[in-house]
Amino acid sequence: MSDEQLMLDYGQRGNVAAFDQLYQRHRQPLFAFIRQKMPEAACNEVFQEVWEVIITQAEAYQLPIQGSVTDQPSGHFRGFLYTITRRRVADYWRSKERRTDDAEQNFDELASSSSPETEHQQGVDKQIILRCVSLLPQKQQEVFSLKQSGLAVAEMSQVLETSFDAIKSRLRVAYQQLRECWEKHHG
Repeated sequence: MSDEQLMLDYGQRGNVAAFDQLYQRHRQPLFAFIRQKMPEAACNEVFQEVWEVIITQAEAYQLPIQGSVTDQPSGHFRGFLYTITRRRVADYWRSKERRTDDAEQNFDELASSSSPETEHQQGVDKQIILRCVSLLPQKQQEVFSLKQSGLAVAEMSQVLETSFDAIKSRLRVAYQQLRECWEKHHG
């Protein structure tokens, strides 16, 4: 069953197994997405808040209708899920009166959370990648993070409320800049 069908089944029929299947499909990539955006200590709380919103809005969820604009939760489930997530992450940063585009601080937090095993080459590569991602402009960071979380361009367009072509352009620029940064620091 598709994510949308599972969400409808849960929202309209109260099928807990359908919700569990949705949760199992999306919990790891969603948590990884949240972890990229904020300190580890706050991730669990935001992760739980996102699922609480999904549960409370389940009955109102409906499939997208072409050309229709409503106030009801609707659309592709992943777009719906990541829109809620982005809003919760933004709420967290607003409550802390910190900016989400503070790349140096985010990088330092990621670097300080590394384990002893990351001292090997894989850890070095990871740090280079994280550094390169942190140097991207915020818009490119957003699309790169969403892409790494498994969203398609159309879903990213819905989540970011930006045109399909703009998302494709941001992705292309992000990958080009990441490639150049990688070659500069690794090659």
